Amino acid sequence: MRAYLHAFIAALLLLGPSLGAAEGQNFSGSYTLTGAKGDFDFTKDTVWTISVIQTGAAIEVTRVMDGRASVNRFPLDGTEGDYTSLTGVRGKCKGELKGKNLTLESVVTTYPARNRPGFDTRTRERWELSANSKTLTIRNDVDFPGSSLEGLHVVQPWTEIYTRN
Repeated sequence: MRAYLHAFIAALLLLGPSLGAAEGQNFSGSYTLTGAKGDFDFTKDTVWTISVIQTGAAIEVTRVMDGRASVNRFPLDGTEGDYTSLTGVRGKCKGELKGKNLTLESVVTTYPARNRPGFDTRTRERWELSANSKTLTIRNDVDFPGSSLEGLHVVQPWTEIYTRN
């Protein structure tokens, strides 16, 4: 009986990491923008790609939009990482993986005019893969925490649809 118990515990220890990995979605891969919904200017000439490398600790996202590239590493452990937008604006970012969904959040300080105080702009992306892992849908929401614009939908939500390459 003891031998069976030891064998069972050993099997759980060996399978444990793979069982845990099955709970979460792996977004690693490369994708091309094929559609959009909402307040988004999408034309057939729009060329956007995303390359994703996911580890247990972080998700690294390389975006190439009309020839301009940015690379950001979103920690998945609750800490903040450094973020740089496609236009070079720096800020902070973090990610959260819950089951099949991924949330990536970035915050940058926006300066609307010279000699005016800036305010934070937060972008929250909710990623979801289709059941066959061939379609990546990203819902984008933008808000302005701590500013007079907080709670207003100055920028309407939009959805980007990507196909796995």
